[in-house]
Amino acid sequence: CGQVFFLQNLEALIYYCRKKKKKEFPMETPKNTAQYLSEAIVTEIVARLPLRSISRFKSVCRTWKSALESAYFRRLFVSLHQNTSSSWSLLAGTEEFISMHGCETWDLPKSIASYFRGILTRKNLYHVASSSGLILMESSDDATYVGNPVLQQWLRIPDPPHPTVTVVLGLVTSLDEDGVVLSFKVVKMAALVPTRDKSSTCMFLWVYSSETGIWTRKRLYCPICFTSFRNTISLNGTFYVSQTCLDGLATQPGTLMAHDFYSESDLWRVIPFPDHNLNHNMNFKRALTKSRGYVMYIKTLAQEGDNLLKVWRLSNDSGDECWKLLWEIRLPFDNIRNYAPMAMHPLEHNIVYLWSEENHYMISCNLQTQNYKILRDDDHQDCLINKSRCDKYMDEALKSSSVQEYGVLVNLDQFVLPKWMKSLPRPPQVEMLDTASLISYVSSLPKEHEDYEEEEEDVEEEWEEEWKE
Repeated sequence: CGQVFFLQNLEALIYYCRKKKKKEFPMETPKNTAQYLSEAIVTEIVARLPLRSISRFKSVCRTWKSALESAYFRRLFVSLHQNTSSSWSLLAGTEEFISMHGCETWDLPKSIASYFRGILTRKNLYHVASSSGLILMESSDDATYVGNPVLQQWLRIPDPPHPTVTVVLGLVTSLDEDGVVLSFKVVKMAALVPTRDKSSTCMFLWVYSSETGIWTRKRLYCPICFTSFRNTISLNGTFYVSQTCLDGLATQPGTLMAHDFYSESDLWRVIPFPDHNLNHNMNFKRALTKSRGYVMYIKTLAQEGDNLLKVWRLSNDSGDECWKLLWEIRLPFDNIRNYAPMAMHPLEHNIVYLWSEENHYMISCNLQTQNYKILRDDDHQDCLINKSRCDKYMDEALKSSSVQEYGVLVNLDQFVLPKWMKSLPRPPQVEMLDTASLISYVSSLPKEHEDYEEEEEDVEEEWEEEWKE
């Protein structure tokens, strides 16, 4: 009740200040309404409100904006909300399967994907990747954009310095101790070249940094051979990619490759998946996902007399100790072959989501209590579950993977908002765009890509010659 009372007073202050457009409203001046609320009390109460409300208070005056964007207020807010949930979504492109948007930290009025789906429906922008509350998009003229969809801030990333054809790999971010985004990097691949003896691979990249506003050329070596990959995961500045199961040149199938783009290393780290193709048992399905700041690997396995669910967490250690087995549970299902792991809860490491291929529904499993709940197609005020979209995606994923030798590998995008809102990091000499400006520009673009096949071949030959040298 006390918070409601003070919130009502704060709303009155906002109204009062907006009426006095030509006057500032300094909190420290005793000759105004703020004398009834000490600055300390106001700060304590505002810090307990969701970020959506705090963003409105920033518009009161410059003094309030400065106070609410200070390091002190941010630390206070994060400490008070460390045990509250944040908004997140489980996505495949722009298709949203689960959205927890009405959470205490943000209190969003609608699902996360709705903040950028309207832009992407204009057919000239394509969702590529996300990281730490930011999204990466490409337009039909091959321009690259990074944005914060909730704050409606967007940047058009300059093109690489040389007219090379590139494929966008994704987005990596650097965070501080509170999970606030400090900087980002956009990574594009120019060529993927196996060695002549097919024992290793070299990847040629362009990397754009928000700190410098400059593209740099990067060459990464991998001690195994591969010609294609998928399931890119971005976490704490590191990319994780896995080989496709139909890669005929793969010298070590069933591996995960990782590289920290904020390090000076020029090597991919090769990480074998645990229990891969154990005893040549092909009755398994698996998922690569994230939870509480870690890469997680989930596997459903049918063995004689057992329906097993295993969950591993990836550490920074090397060798056989890099995967730690967290859970090994016998599930009370008739046939585990009909269930595919989808993802883990990004904020709770004991909750996993499974898809029933036979019954066409999603199941939430609490591994600690071993309680299971069927998630129905429903739209509550603060939670969205879209079973029909999930059904279509999983049906296609499972059918396309049924002929693969190394089991189904599901990888869905987890879009998780950080614990604090901060403006999008702006590179030097790059203009910040609002949503209206972005839409106006992309709406004028042609709707189809040009054919770059010949140019692409020339670029690959150029990089391949450099690699051979």
